[in-house]
Amino acid sequence: MDKIPAGGRSAQAPAAGREAPGPIPEAPKDAFTLGVLRSLMESIPSEMAEVLKRTSYHPIFNEVLDFSTALLDADSRLVASSMGVPVHLGALEMSAQAMIERFGKEGLKKDDILIHNNPFPGGTHLPDVDVLMPVFHEGRLVAYSVARGHHGDIGGAHPGSFAGDSTSIFQEGVIIPTIRLYDQGVLNEGVKDLFLANVRVPQFSWGDLQAQVAGCRLGERRMRELCEKHGVDDIHEAMAWALDYSEQLMRAELDKIPDGTYTFEDYLDNDGIDKDRPVKIHARITVKGTEIVVDFSGSDPQVKGPANCVLGVAHSATYCALFSLTDPAMPKNHGCYRPVTIIAPEGLVVNAKFPSPVVSGNTETSLRIMDTICGALARVIPKRVIGADSGTATAHIAGGFDPRSGEFYAWYLGSDPTAWGARATKDGFEASGGPRIGGHVSQIPMEVFETRYPFIVDEYAFHPDSGGPGRFRGGISGVMRIRPVGHDCEIGGANDRCVIPPYGIFGGMPGLHGENKIIHSDGSETPIDRAGGELARAGETLYWRAPGGGGYGDPLERDLDYLEHDLEIGLVSPTSAQRDYGAVIDEKTGKLDRQATGLNREALKKEWKRDQIFIDQMTRPFARKAFRIVRMDEQIE
Repeated sequence: MDKIPAGGRSAQAPAAGREAPGPIPEAPKDAFTLGVLRSLMESIPSEMAEVLKRTSYHPIFNEVLDFSTALLDADSRLVASSMGVPVHLGALEMSAQAMIERFGKEGLKKDDILIHNNPFPGGTHLPDVDVLMPVFHEGRLVAYSVARGHHGDIGGAHPGSFAGDSTSIFQEGVIIPTIRLYDQGVLNEGVKDLFLANVRVPQFSWGDLQAQVAGCRLGERRMRELCEKHGVDDIHEAMAWALDYSEQLMRAELDKIPDGTYTFEDYLDNDGIDKDRPVKIHARITVKGTEIVVDFSGSDPQVKGPANCVLGVAHSATYCALFSLTDPAMPKNHGCYRPVTIIAPEGLVVNAKFPSPVVSGNTETSLRIMDTICGALARVIPKRVIGADSGTATAHIAGGFDPRSGEFYAWYLGSDPTAWGARATKDGFEASGGPRIGGHVSQIPMEVFETRYPFIVDEYAFHPDSGGPGRFRGGISGVMRIRPVGHDCEIGGANDRCVIPPYGIFGGMPGLHGENKIIHSDGSETPIDRAGGELARAGETLYWRAPGGGGYGDPLERDLDYLEHDLEIGLVSPTSAQRDYGAVIDEKTGKLDRQATGLNREALKKEWKRDQIFIDQMTRPFARKAFRIVRMDEQIE
């Protein structure tokens, strides 16, 4: 077993000199049988996820689906997972190893269930609570059943536990070290009482934690059934084969990327505290054969606000980026991590020291890591990358007393419809459920939202002109307007891409920047892009608009049939069509004048020269303020 925390290699855990394997060695079992066993194990986390969804309390679990389930082998290496939330899964091995080391393998017993949420020894952020259950068969440790879920409230300074203004992890919620929640199947009542005394909605928190426990118990039972039917040795052999199989597939994918060193940097708007200072994420990527090294040493030092991320998140985001650039059918497990070396020195914004605030690092900073890696490799694999997606998990939090019941409520919900960037051959996805780190993350139906919470939804719709113009247009994002009913509430959140927009690529323009604000009864506005503790009074409007996806290619080359269709259904306005696509619209008919448009585009091509632009985060009104243009002949060092 290698000792690398998350399966790959990092500056904190040097490689143990493992040689790249050749072809998968012949196994006692034939590949068909091993493949069937692997598929059976892969089905278990999906069944665990269904149990978790159906037995949970908070909408963030049963509607938004912000949780993940997985099986790890006896050496805590990822074997199989539900699609869940990809940014959860890359850090899961680190977290599991930290939990197991607390008691040692020999200290774990049948029917033990451990919990943990500390980001620094392998977690992501405090709202993500891990539940782990060892699987024994005839006294032999076989595997671990794991569920990680984002709780709607975990305590801390603000309801929803996801504020953009924290300056210490102690403000972000209750820190749970690795503890036995169940000791050989017996509930530790003291741990339960201590946990529930520190959260605002204990009935929801306990219900969701029990849903995670139920999922893990199902996973444990299904693994024991497999062992009883096929034997532990065959199951272990199938696990090892599955990891080797995925490793070979990942190496084959990396081998398609030309050897070389590629650099790029992208930026967060700010850290939530120093509002005028962008935060740089820099990646230096070296590809050599079937190995890849991703070095974040050029990134900014850790910051005051919660934009920091921990090492586990840096690993997860790196793997997410590489998965988005490789074969989507590849089984995602520990084997995929083996060819990847990650360098993230401690003290940087991508590997912050305790007790730094890190709550939005798991969502906003992880997305910027993905954008940076994709930008670095874009020139050599242009058909695999996309314009930047919305680049934010649209994290909104709220809390107050429900006038219908008199009980306190608290929620964190990523409710805005986000968008993906355009591709080399297609427009970006419109109003998608979550950005690329989101996996199966969805949007809460507005009818459910209004039923569960004392709010009225006035608008939930596409926002025209939000997709970055290009030969292929970035995805259209959405706007949401809601009002608290019969009560005042505390509002906050941590949202990015509200100043520096999602980049357009290869001549495409950026997606429209996001905007989040409280519109008060006197007409004044309070921005809440990154905020905590702001007050919205009954009847006032919360306005949330997610950023749009970046465009791909020169907008002057957009097919006029596509542009005309966008105009007809209202995704692109006549103003944008003329300003951004070079269209000429007949004043009498309101239709495109195709001949005049063609002539106008030919003239504009010489003036705009968008074929010389690699990255665009400059063009207004998509950028709130002009930020940068990177030309095709420029390199970012």
